[in-house]
Amino acid sequence: MLQDRAAGADVTINLYFIDIPIGNKPLIRTLSVSVVFKLLTFLLSFLLVACSDSHQKLRVNTSRPNILLILADDLGFSDLGVYGSEIPTPNIDSLAESGTLLTNFYANATCAPSRSMLLSGMDSHSVGYGINPSAARRLPMLAGQPGYSGNWPAPITSFVNQFSNSNYYTFMAGKWHQGSGPKASPLARGFQKAFYLLEGGASHFSDAAGQTSAAPLATYFENDQPISALPSEFYSSRFYVSKIIDYLEQQKPDDDRPFFGYLAFTAPHWPLQVPDDWLNRFAGQYDEGWEATRSRRIEAAKQKGLIPFNTIIPPFPQALGRWSELDLEQQAREARRMELYASMIAYMDQQVGRLIEHLKASNQYKNTLIVFLSDNGPEGNDIELGLADNQDWLPARFNQSLANMGRSNSYVTFSRGWAHVSAGALSQYKSFLGEGGVRVPAIFSYPDHIESSRQFRSLMSMMDIAPTLMDFGKVTANQQFIMQGQSATRQLLNEADVPVRPHLAMETYGNKAVWKESLKLLWDWQDRGWNLYDLATDPGETAELGDQYPNEKAEMIEIFDKFAAANGVVVLQDEVGYARYADQIDSYSAARR
Repeated sequence: MLQDRAAGADVTINLYFIDIPIGNKPLIRTLSVSVVFKLLTFLLSFLLVACSDSHQKLRVNTSRPNILLILADDLGFSDLGVYGSEIPTPNIDSLAESGTLLTNFYANATCAPSRSMLLSGMDSHSVGYGINPSAARRLPMLAGQPGYSGNWPAPITSFVNQFSNSNYYTFMAGKWHQGSGPKASPLARGFQKAFYLLEGGASHFSDAAGQTSAAPLATYFENDQPISALPSEFYSSRFYVSKIIDYLEQQKPDDDRPFFGYLAFTAPHWPLQVPDDWLNRFAGQYDEGWEATRSRRIEAAKQKGLIPFNTIIPPFPQALGRWSELDLEQQAREARRMELYASMIAYMDQQVGRLIEHLKASNQYKNTLIVFLSDNGPEGNDIELGLADNQDWLPARFNQSLANMGRSNSYVTFSRGWAHVSAGALSQYKSFLGEGGVRVPAIFSYPDHIESSRQFRSLMSMMDIAPTLMDFGKVTANQQFIMQGQSATRQLLNEADVPVRPHLAMETYGNKAVWKESLKLLWDWQDRGWNLYDLATDPGETAELGDQYPNEKAEMIEIFDKFAAANGVVVLQDEVGYARYADQIDSYSAARR
């Protein structure tokens, strides 16, 4: 009941509440306006505070997820705990526990080509990255070939451009390695903010030492402006994560766009370096050597169902020798390499955990699709003695003593023996197309959407990431945008029980391979011919089956020929990889490279 007297007089308001008591007679109560006003004021204040707090801390877009793409550098198939490693990686493992672990995922065999496939959704040759551009420049037969130019052709663009055009907030931190100049920078490829290392590798500390004497100083940029000096406390893995968190916090409170973030670590790429308090985290753990460590990892992988129990393990290269044949100083240096490598991975995992905690604290974690990948298999080539003039430059420029290994003024690399440990039961390593060079860890985590603790066995490639993420983000490409990749969204969501792709073909440094279902066709440089393997029973590629499956072999050779013709592949007559060991040069190539 409302009573209004003369203007300016008091107003009496009676509010009626009807209760339903025992019996059939309703009870009528009244509250005074002052009580109601106080209640309403309290509720309104509570809602305003809650909304304000929510607006600052909660950026939930129920229709489109945030997407965080994390890329490790030179991380092998068996290097994470969830894949059977002894290295503690609880934070990355937790992503697999809350999501799906891929067991049949393929990157390219080396950094720049793999990243070109990731960012374009195309085969690496189609974007000018058939091999690393620095390697292409030393090979006259590749001069003028568009598939090896190191320049993306004008019609091709990054899938990140599509996210940016679809009202995503896009940013990155870490290694770029996709060309230089305004037309090839992260900002030209769709990132609105970016802190990046231009080259393929560098010191992990503020000295920014380069990889060879020809490029002794690495180049960093932020938003296309060169960085004159890195902060004194700079360490790559920590700094990149801090920069990602900084970009997240820079998003304005009234900006409700979902984000697309790309975290491109340079760990555990050489040189093997860690902060001082991590130098001895794994001291003594690898004194048993290559054979014992790999055996434990392979057994763990069998227990996890990642490889068959009757898998035949490929032998270590004969030229490597046995651990017991090394003298004590050699064993100490080799064990130290692996200690540092393990520290780099464990430290990277800790930083991933820091980023996950930030997402949880800001209430963004549950609405974020997190994808973790490696760009290729572990580095096993002879970097210290066989790359450029490193044999002379490194001891002149760095302190390579055993006591100094892992510090900022040292430059030590992974080695052939440990690369085979990192690959586990798989054959070969980075820059080769054996499984150890290209089959890499991959994890998709999206709480309440992607099934948890699942192993995903479908054949999937690095160039399938772009269409998959675009599907999850409901990003519609413009009419000019093209991709060769296939979306795996329906399979990852358990909405389809069909393979992601029927087959996959690859070429790098003259090495050639084709995958079709469980079969793999691999070019063998010693025999100068194609070998056929069944990876379902023989992931180590030890038993050649070409004579048993001649029709399948012929069909897969045809797949490679069509792939090469369609993508501008130059079919080389020699294996032309970098930093090869003498026994490999003798076996693979007609002449020394």
